[in-house]
Amino acid sequence: MKYADALRIAEGLVEKFRPACERIEIKGSVSRMKSEPRDIEILAIPLLTVVPRAKLEFGKPVPRVYKTRLDMLVDEMIEADICYLKAGGEKYKKLWMIRESIQVDLFLVTPPAEWGVLSVIRTGPSDFSHWMVTRKSKGGALPNDFIVQDGAVGHRVRGDKGDGRQDVIPMPEEIDFFKFCGLGWMAPWEREARW
Repeated sequence: MKYADALRIAEGLVEKFRPACERIEIKGSVSRMKSEPRDIEILAIPLLTVVPRAKLEFGKPVPRVYKTRLDMLVDEMIEADICYLKAGGEKYKKLWMIRESIQVDLFLVTPPAEWGVLSVIRTGPSDFSHWMVTRKSKGGALPNDFIVQDGAVGHRVRGDKGDGRQDVIPMPEEIDFFKFCGLGWMAPWEREARW
């Protein structure tokens, strides 16, 4: 798909989902302005307000209960045959846009995940994302005493079951993650791993 078409679709989805999100942005190859993106990635912090339960009535189907308004909007799109769900979890939803024939990956920032960390990872490209979360002793950008787990950075703790994260270090913006790794700002289209 051409960049302009993918951008138009992505912007339309962001506007549709915006009322159900605290924050939402286009990521991935569209944010890197690739000439022919193969998919659309969107990162969002859903508003975690539970959609009120409808009144139960005898003889009528039990109404669906949604954890977030974003879940409800995605379900409405599915019911309207705009897309179908290929994967649907609390932190990741994979949609296939029927008319446009393109996959949409919707990544959700929920605790303990931090926006800055997931924004860098989801912007990519893949090799750059891997480099950012790999410790310096292994050729990556991440300071050695830390680990990225569940979308958050914390002190690395060794245990019987391998490495784990002890605490979460706030990374509200991408620049916070870059500075933590001893780097300056890099525009999405300039991101390249430095193995």
